[in-house]
Amino acid sequence: MLALALTLALGPAAVGCSGGGGETSGSGEGKDAGGKSAEAPGRPAENTLGHQAFQPSTRLVVPAEEGVGLDRAARVLAGLSEGPLGTRVFADERPGEGGSLAWRDVAGEEPDGHQLAYVTEGILASGRSGDGGVGPEDLEMVAQTDAGFAVLVSKGDPEVETLQWEDFEDLGEFVEGAKREPGLVEVADTGAGTVYRAGSLALEHEAGVDLAAKSPANKTPVEAIYDSDVEAALVPVDEAILADVLAGELKALAVLGGGRCPDLPKVPTAKERGYDVEVPVFGGVAAPEGTPRPVVEELGRAFVGASSSRIFGKALVGTGREPAQKGPREFAGYVEEGVRWVSEAGSRDVR
Repeated sequence: MLALALTLALGPAAVGCSGGGGETSGSGEGKDAGGKSAEAPGRPAENTLGHQAFQPSTRLVVPAEEGVGLDRAARVLAGLSEGPLGTRVFADERPGEGGSLAWRDVAGEEPDGHQLAYVTEGILASGRSGDGGVGPEDLEMVAQTDAGFAVLVSKGDPEVETLQWEDFEDLGEFVEGAKREPGLVEVADTGAGTVYRAGSLALEHEAGVDLAAKSPANKTPVEAIYDSDVEAALVPVDEAILADVLAGELKALAVLGGGRCPDLPKVPTAKERGYDVEVPVFGGVAAPEGTPRPVVEELGRAFVGASSSRIFGKALVGTGREPAQKGPREFAGYVEEGVRWVSEAGSRDVR
C-alpha cells in the first residue's frame, strides 16, 4: 500500500494535496445525492511517532483539456489505481505550453508520492529544462502506461495544389517527390527539438532526401496542410487526426512506429516500406524528483497494474493509443534513450 510505503520513507504524512484547475475524480464517485462533492474517507496511516494521520488524496496532473483522449486515459488510470494505493486519486487538467505547464506544476511539489504527472513524448523535447521548462531530470519516472503513434499525413483531396503540384498517394510517392524537388517538399511538425522534428529528420536521412521541416507560426501542423502552406505533416495520431483521415480530409501516408496503429490498420509503417524510423510516442506517470525509491516502486506497481486492465484498454479505443507497460527503471531507461535519439536526430538539423 502506498500509505505504508510513505510512512516508512517519510515519517509523518499529513500533507494535503494542492488543488487546481479542472480536477476530476478518477473513479467518478465522491458526490452525494445533491450533486455536491463529498469528502473521500481517508485511510488512517500510523506514522513513526505512533500517531494516526489521514492519508491525503493523490493528484494526477494531465497536460490536456477535459474530455480529450489523454484526459480520459488519465481519469481511468486514476480510478483503477485507487484500490492498490489505498487513497483517492483524481485527475487535474492543466493544458498549455506543450505539457510544460502541467509538468512544471508537479516538479515543484513536495516529493511525497501524492503529486503525480501524466507525461508524454513532449517531455523529451531538447532544451526544456533550465529555461523555465521541465525535462526528464526534473521528475522520477514511475510507469509507462500506454503508447501512441506518429503518422505522416498529407491533404486528402487537395482543391488548392501545393508547391510541388503533387497529390501523394503513399510514402513511396512522397519520397519520389522529395527526390525530384530537393528541399521543396515541406513537412510541418510541432517544433524544433521535438520527437516529430526528429522523426522528419530521421526519415530524411533514411530515405536519402532533402525535406524542408518547419513549424508554422500561429497554427497547428494540420492547419498548415489545409492552408496549403506545406505538403505534409508529422503528427501524433489522436481523435481529430483519425476523424480527418476517415473522412478523407487527410491521407495517412505511413506510421513511423514499431507496428501499425490499431485505429489505422491499413496504413503501413515506414519500416514496411524500407525506412527504419520509429518515433517514440508514449504516455506514463511521473513523480517529482527526489521521491523516495520505495514510493516510486509502489506507485509503479499500481499504475502498471491499472494500465494492464481490460477497462483501460477499452478506454483507449479510438484515441490512437494502446496499453503499454514499463516499470520505473525500464521506463526511465526508455525515456533516457528517447532523449538521446532526439538529440542525435537534431544534430542533423542545420536549418
